[in-house]
Amino acid sequence: MSSNHKKTIFISISSGGAYRNLFLFPGSFFTQLKQFLRDNRDYRAVILVPERDHKKYQDLFKDGYNDLFFVEPVGAMLSRGMFQRFFYFFYSYLLYTQTTMVLATMGTRPDEPPAGGKGKRLLGPIKWLIAGTFGRSDFIRLRVVPYLFLLVFRDRPFKHVFESYKPDIVFSTHLCGWFDVKLLAEARRQGVKTMGMPAGWDHLDKYHLPFHVDLLLAQSNSVKNAGMKFQRYRSDEISVIGYPHFDFIASRSWEMPRSDLLRYFGFPPDAKLVMYVSGSAYCPDEPEIIKEIADWAQEGKLKGNVYVVVRLYPGGRTYKNLEERRFEKLKSHPRIAFYLPEVWNDMQTIAILFNLMAHADVVIQVYTTVALEAVVLDRPILSTPFDGHHQRPMYRSMKRFEKFEHFQDVIKTGALLRAYSFEELRECLNRYFQDPSYLAHEREQLRKDQCGPLDGRASERVLKEIINALP
Repeated sequence: MSSNHKKTIFISISSGGAYRNLFLFPGSFFTQLKQFLRDNRDYRAVILVPERDHKKYQDLFKDGYNDLFFVEPVGAMLSRGMFQRFFYFFYSYLLYTQTTMVLATMGTRPDEPPAGGKGKRLLGPIKWLIAGTFGRSDFIRLRVVPYLFLLVFRDRPFKHVFESYKPDIVFSTHLCGWFDVKLLAEARRQGVKTMGMPAGWDHLDKYHLPFHVDLLLAQSNSVKNAGMKFQRYRSDEISVIGYPHFDFIASRSWEMPRSDLLRYFGFPPDAKLVMYVSGSAYCPDEPEIIKEIADWAQEGKLKGNVYVVVRLYPGGRTYKNLEERRFEKLKSHPRIAFYLPEVWNDMQTIAILFNLMAHADVVIQVYTTVALEAVVLDRPILSTPFDGHHQRPMYRSMKRFEKFEHFQDVIKTGALLRAYSFEELRECLNRYFQDPSYLAHEREQLRKDQCGPLDGRASERVLKEIINALP
């Protein structure tokens, strides 16, 4: 099909986070895009997905497929040559932050040893040295790296779709993903205008990204500042649009009565709820902490009739199996229930998740995005950066997550209570149970500083930025 008479928009969907942000919810960016395409037939969109995910998104594409938009599966695999690996290592560690240190010398993934094992942890000083020398040069980061990338990585998995559709603009929804990096490489080769956003608020402070987009869409001023500080964007290259999925969260269109939620989990009508958001298997002492809370509740040491719902760490089957084994001994506890379904499975499942968060008397998490989602709903938030009854080395300790760059501004607002021992944890819980409005002013400040505009129009702004940028 010729694109001479149609403005063509390329849009990637290569991660669960990007799917959630822009495609999943009623009124999402994708919903608004389809309506725009219906009303403006001189435009079209091409959705680019990894080959492995094509079937996963089939239901999403039923409405409008081959009429309003096209779907193209592309195989963009990480290149494995020795020199390519070396260059990938080199440019990634042109940035070395506190977050990078956690990932490079400690690690967070539950299916790997810390940072890939002891051998890779020993590379930490080399990574720090690369950032402290070559990484100080904007010329190397912004000019040399993109130029060399096109020479080193010669495979062009997106060449055929560019030649077929001749896009006017490319919108990358997951700037840190390899699929999107290869997409932006092809856009650079062919001189196509680019726009993009990170799939999560914690992506821009991890590693150096080889390509700048012409316009970075930032979810908040905090993400904008990270783009400028860590990825060397200029202020005029960034537009703050808000968190698109917060449009749906803040709408409360999904909310059910508290009594219905308690009945769903089999809790009594007077129950107080603690929502514990599991970090991962790299938080090995979480079961101890959860059991202690539930035992306090059983023994009457907490203010109120307290029950705990544990939301398991999301992910694929490997993650889920690890989580279920980790918490096996807690399943028979009368004060503990588990939220087992996949987090972004369907709208009914998501409604339960958001209702659990909205009605929780306390939301406990260890430095995750859930802190922002809970604050959007004005729920008290608490972190437990300690290792239960153990003394663990830093690379295995819950304390390491306090180093994340993107969480420093959250901590500075004072909206997040932090418990460093069981004694402090019980005090924090009872403080919230006794006064639910405790730290409400600080939470309001956190919403203003970190959650972006909460006017329900973030998805609309994403679409407007794309349309306005078309030549």
